[in-house]
Amino acid sequence: MSVISSPPSRFSPSEVNQIAKTFYGFEVSVKVLDSERDQNFYLKREDGKEFVLKISNPAEDVELIKLQVASLKHISNFDSSIHIPRTIQTLDGKFFIQHNGCFIRLQSFIEGHFMKDIENPEPFLLKEFGTFMGKLDVAFREFGYPDLKRKWIWDVRNIDFLQSHLDYIESEPDKAIVRHFIANYQLNIVPNEKYLRTQYIHNDGNDHNVLLNDNGHISGVIDFGDMAHTFLASELAVAITYLILEESEPETKIHSVVKGFQSVYPLRDEEIESLIHLVCVRACFTVVTANYRKKLFPNNKYISVTEPYAWTFLKNFADKELSNFKIY
Repeated sequence: MSVISSPPSRFSPSEVNQIAKTFYGFEVSVKVLDSERDQNFYLKREDGKEFVLKISNPAEDVELIKLQVASLKHISNFDSSIHIPRTIQTLDGKFFIQHNGCFIRLQSFIEGHFMKDIENPEPFLLKEFGTFMGKLDVAFREFGYPDLKRKWIWDVRNIDFLQSHLDYIESEPDKAIVRHFIANYQLNIVPNEKYLRTQYIHNDGNDHNVLLNDNGHISGVIDFGDMAHTFLASELAVAITYLILEESEPETKIHSVVKGFQSVYPLRDEEIESLIHLVCVRACFTVVTANYRKKLFPNNKYISVTEPYAWTFLKNFADKELSNFKIY
């Protein structure tokens, strides 16, 4: 089983409290956080110190846990202005443990307000968002971790996953929309792949993971669970996708984010031209994965939280000539 078809662990808050006491040496209050395929808990110590305990899906690969721990350490050392979670070591100096079949990590809690709670972000904030993601990828560019060579569902290049899971969508017209964008990807991206740089990226810079400080500026990013070694341009494509799912005329928002990214990590012309195609395919991954996983886990409403908006976006863009869409 893979992490998207395997049910998450079922640790209770009392068990989490015991884990904190046994492996980290303190008692905490515990609150359950929303999660798609893992378990996450907000912990607060008596002295007010806050943490997040992450319990990985039982099917998770240990190499991916090592990758995420290494990436957080590298980014913090490379650029301390990028606020990301810090992995807390256990009493005996380990960055993660295996307990009851799951890998468990404790991370620092990053203060802030989620970008998703800003109803209409101003252009300056969107530009700041793009700049932040660009700085993050500059740090990742120097991350010398070996490519794990895995086929990850959320890697936009994994078109095979879309094709093999398409039948989980029941509506034939909806299937046709996804097929349309798969064909568009094969026509516009595949022949130009050699011009699209690859590296590790966060790969999930959506507004549910990006934080603002009390002054309303971008302050940090969380959740490195979807990071991948893939197209650099995919980082920007993911960021754009979740900002514009509800937009019928998204050009202004797109331009602001791209302008910010370009100011610190300029993309090639071919990478800029790829963006709108990658955005559409990312939206396809959202709807296909949601339809697959909600049949496996019908009680987990978090799985399909963005699916309706993704369908609206795809249907709106299905009739557009994407080659004429000016993204920057």
